[in-house]
Amino acid sequence: MRKTSILMMIALSVAPIMAETLQDIANNLPVAPRATANKLEIPQVPGAEVRFLGADYEQVIRPDGRIVRLLADTKVKVSFELSKDGEKAISKDYDVIVPGIMSAGAGNAAPQIVPELLNWVGGQGEYKLGDFVKVATDMPFAAEFAAELEEMLQCKVELVPFGSQADISLGICNNIVLDKEGYTLTITPEKGIVAGATTETGLFWATRSILQMLQQGNGAAPCGTALDIPRYQVRSFLLDVGRLPIPLSYVKDVVKYMAWYKMNDLHIHLNDNYIFHEKYVDAGENPFEKSYAAFRLESDMVGANGTRLTADDLSYTKQEFREFIQYAQAHGVNIVPEFDTPAHALSFTRVRPDLIYKSKNKRGCEMLDAANPETLKFVEQVFDEYMLPQNGQPAVFGNCGVVHVGADEFHGDAEHYRAYTDGLLKMVLGKGYTPRVWGSLNTKKGTTPVQGKGVQMNLWNGGWAKAWDSINDGFDVINTNDGALYIVPFAPYYRMDARHGWVHEHWKVNHIANEVVPSGHPQLLGAAFGIWNDMIDQRYVGYSAYDIWHMFSNSVNVLAGKMWGSDETTTSYAEHQARLATLNKVPGLNPYALWENGATFSCQPTALPYEIGKPCMGPDYELTMELMLKESPVEGEEQVLLKGDSGVFCAALSDGTIGFRRSDSMEFSFNCKLPVGEKVTLQLIGKPGSTQLLLNGKPAGQCTLTRFHRNTEGIINTFVLPLEMLGSSFNGEIYSLQVKHNTPAGPTVDPNLK
Repeated sequence: MRKTSILMMIALSVAPIMAETLQDIANNLPVAPRATANKLEIPQVPGAEVRFLGADYEQVIRPDGRIVRLLADTKVKVSFELSKDGEKAISKDYDVIVPGIMSAGAGNAAPQIVPELLNWVGGQGEYKLGDFVKVATDMPFAAEFAAELEEMLQCKVELVPFGSQADISLGICNNIVLDKEGYTLTITPEKGIVAGATTETGLFWATRSILQMLQQGNGAAPCGTALDIPRYQVRSFLLDVGRLPIPLSYVKDVVKYMAWYKMNDLHIHLNDNYIFHEKYVDAGENPFEKSYAAFRLESDMVGANGTRLTADDLSYTKQEFREFIQYAQAHGVNIVPEFDTPAHALSFTRVRPDLIYKSKNKRGCEMLDAANPETLKFVEQVFDEYMLPQNGQPAVFGNCGVVHVGADEFHGDAEHYRAYTDGLLKMVLGKGYTPRVWGSLNTKKGTTPVQGKGVQMNLWNGGWAKAWDSINDGFDVINTNDGALYIVPFAPYYRMDARHGWVHEHWKVNHIANEVVPSGHPQLLGAAFGIWNDMIDQRYVGYSAYDIWHMFSNSVNVLAGKMWGSDETTTSYAEHQARLATLNKVPGLNPYALWENGATFSCQPTALPYEIGKPCMGPDYELTMELMLKESPVEGEEQVLLKGDSGVFCAALSDGTIGFRRSDSMEFSFNCKLPVGEKVTLQLIGKPGSTQLLLNGKPAGQCTLTRFHRNTEGIINTFVLPLEMLGSSFNGEIYSLQVKHNTPAGPTVDPNLK
C-alpha cells in the first residue's frame, strides 16, 4: 500500500496542473473591499488587461472610476472586463464600501419606508406637523402635494414661495450625485423638513418619502439627513389594455400607485388579440372573423374594406392620451406606448387582409407579412400618426422618449422577421425616439443584421432571447422574465401574484432566466413585471380591471424596493407586509371606490332625471329602489336607472332585460324583465366578484355576460355602482332610492378607504 501511494504521489507531481480560465481569474480578482482613494483601484492581473466595466450606483463610482462619497457608508457593486490573447471575460459582482462623509452616530433609526432610503444619518427627536402646515415650493405639483397632506393629516395647508419660512420646503439645488431622480432630505426641529433635488422629478420622489414618513409617524418625521438615489433607471410595469378594455381613469390610478413606490416606467400594450385562434380553427370556424382584437387609440386608419383600426368597444382619443402622458410625467412616470407587430396584429390584418403572412400556422390570421415591403410602409403610417405632429397638433407620443415596437412571437421565417424588425427599429430611431423591442433573436437566428445600438430590449424568455447574446449584440436590456415576472389573471399559468413571498426573498434584477449579468453592467437598465390579459374571448370569465387591482398593487410594493435599491433581502415577506401596513394608504387614490364603512345615502326624487351627484360606490353595497315601469320597453332602446363614471344600471337593456354595462364596455344581463304597471322593490347586492338582483325580496334571474358567450358558470360580474344620475332614460316612476356601503372582506380589499 505504501509503495503504491508513493508512486501515485510521484505521478501527480509530474502531471500538468489545469490552468485557470480567464473567467476563473475574472471571478477571483483581488478587489479591495473598501475604497480608500478618490478613484477605484483597478486590480492587476499579469499578462491581462483589466478594465472597469461599471457600478450599480454609477453616481457613486463613476464610469471613469472616480469615487463620490455620500453621507453614509454605501455598498456599491462593481465589475470588470478582462482581455487576454484576444479573449474576453466579464467578472462577477464585487462589493466595495465607499465611506460616508458623516458619522452615523446614535441618532434616530432610518424610517421604514418603501423603497428604503439609500443613506440616512439619524438626528435626535422629531419634527411634528400641526393643524396648520406651511409648504414652501414653486413646483408644479405643489397643489396636489398640499391636497395629499390635507387628506392624510386632516390639516390645513398653505402654499408659500420657496425661501419662505415653512414646515416643509422643496427646492432645486446643485448636487452632482443626485442625477435626475435623486434627492436629499434634512429634518431638524429648527427648519422642519427640507428637500433638495436637481430636477422636478427628484423633488416629487422626495414628497413620496415625506408622505410615507408622516403616515408612519402620525404627522411626525424623525430628525435626520437622507440622500436617496435609484439603483436602476428603468423600474417598469406593463399593462395589457389591448385584450382587456380598461378605462383611462383606471390607468391614471395605476400611475399614481406606481409613483407612491417610485416606479417610473409604464409600458402600455395598446393592441392585441385573442391568441388561441386554434380553438376556432379546430371547431371549423374562421378566427380572422371570430377572434377578439383591439387597437385602443383613436386612429384615422381605415381599410379599403371599411374596417377601422380603432377598437369599437373602448378606445382613447389622441387628446386624452396626450394629456395622460403629461399627467404621468408630472408624477415621475414615463409612458412607453407599444404597437405590437408583425404578430399579435389581428387589428392590423383586418384593416389590410392583403398583408397577412402566408402561413399554415393556425394563428396565422394575426401575423402581418414580414416579407412584404408594403407591410413596413403600412405599419410606419400607423406609428407616424402618433410619433409625428398631425393636423397642427403636437405628436401624441411627443413626450414619451421611448416607443415600443413589439415584435414578439412571430411564427414565420427568421430572415423575414429579422429584416422587418430591423426596419421597425431604424424607423423609430429615425423619428427621434428610442425604440424598445421584445427579445426574439435567439429563436430567430439568421444572417440579416438587426439594429442593436440605441435599442432597449425586454428579455422576456430565455429561449427567445438570451441576456448575454443580446448584450453582445449591442442592446440595452430590461429583465422581464416571464417565469418570474408575468401575471395572467384567472389563468392556470404565469401567476407571479401567487408567489410574492418567493419574489420578495429570492428575485434579483440581474438574474435573468438562467443567466446572471453584473448588477452594474452599463447595458442592464432595470426590470419590468407585467399583467397580460390572455383570458379574453372564449376564455373570458367576466373580470374587470377592478378585479385585478390587488394583483398589480401587491406586486408593485414587492418589486419596487428591489428596483430602486438593494435586491439583497434582509427581511422576511411577513416583515415586509407588516411594514407596508403602516404606509400603503395612498392619498388621493381610491381604486375600489370605497365609502366609509356603514355609509348610507337615500333620496326620494320628485322628477326624473334626478341628479344625485355622488361618487360611484364599490362593493360591498346594498341598493334598494322602489319603482314602477309604465310601459313595455321598445326593443333596441335602453332605459337607464343609474348612470355615472363606472357605467350604467338599466331597467331595460336593448333586449328589454334588467342588467348593467360597466365603463369597460362589458355588459351583463339578469335575464329577467321588470313587470309593467306594477310597483316593485328592486334590490342590487354588489360584492367583489358578484352582483345579485332581487325583485320583491326574491332572487330574480341568473347574471350572464352578453358578450363572447352566455356562460354563467364561474362568471365574475363585479359592478361598481354609478351614483351620478338617476332615471336618465327611464319610462316610469322611481319612488325612493337607498344605498348602504360595507367595507368588503377578502383578497381585493385595499387600505385606501374613504
